[in-house]
Order: sequence, then C-alpha cells, then structure tokens
Amino acid sequence: MHTPSAHRTELIERLFASMDQTKRVMHAQLHAILGRMVPISRAQLELLTLIHYARSIRAKDIARQLYMTPGAVSQLAEGLAEQGLIIRRTDEKDRRIQWLEVTQKGESLLQDVEMRRREIMQPIFQELTDEELEVWIIIQQKLVEQFQSALHTQQK
Repeated sequence: MHTPSAHRTELIERLFASMDQTKRVMHAQLHAILGRMVPISRAQLELLTLIHYARSIRAKDIARQLYMTPGAVSQLAEGLAEQGLIIRRTDEKDRRIQWLEVTQKGESLLQDVEMRRREIMQPIFQELTDEELEVWIIIQQKLVEQFQSALHTQQK
C-alpha cells in the first residue's frame, strides 16, 4: 500500500477543512433563506427535492438514498403532507406501498427556494472565472464518481 507524502496528507486535511467550512456556510445561507420563506427544515427540503426529481417514489427508497431509517423519512414526510407540499398515493397493486409525490404547492415552494438561492449564489460565483468554474465542476464530478464507486463496492 502506498503511503501518501506529508505534503499530500496536509493538502487533503486542508481540503477536508475547506469542504466542511463551505458546507457550513452554505447551510447557514440556506437556513437564512428558509427561515424567511418557509416553515420546513433543511431535512424536509432535501426530502421534498428528492421526491420532486424522482416524480414519484416510495418512502423505503428515499430512506435508502438518504441513509435514513424509514421511520425518520415517514416523520419528515408527514410534516410535508400536513402542509400540503406532498401527497401519499397508495399503490393500486400492493396496498402496503405508498408513493410520495410533490403537490403543486410543493413545486411552487421549490421554485421559490431555487430562485432565491440563485439570486444569492450568483454574486458569489461571479468572483470565479469561467475556467475556475470548469475546473471545479470537473473535480466535483470526479469526487462524485469516486464516492459512488466506493459505495457500490461497499454494498457488494
């Protein structure tokens, strides 16, 4: 097994610290947006977004994708359903299965959040050159591929 150099180890540690800091400030920014706009948590927004992109999805599949328990997903979904942001539809062939779908009210909320997020992020990204953005995208895509590969290997 190859042992990384002290310099590479330091770079990776700095990267972790930078990623953590970026995540914290982005979450704080999102919280600031949500706090003024909607009465749902960040976790509920993540769930709503996942349901939106899936169009229709089972709670069991959400739990697996978000690494949550089905009970936790059910609790978050219940809050979204109470606010009219999602609906639960019982499967016609298997009554035990419930599909979750975003309502028009939920779609409208997601559009508002996305529009506000873009308004806030646009000036921040304005500080980066096109080349820097392209490099960032390439690096993020590589990281996603590596994480997906590692997850796939672990699930075998």
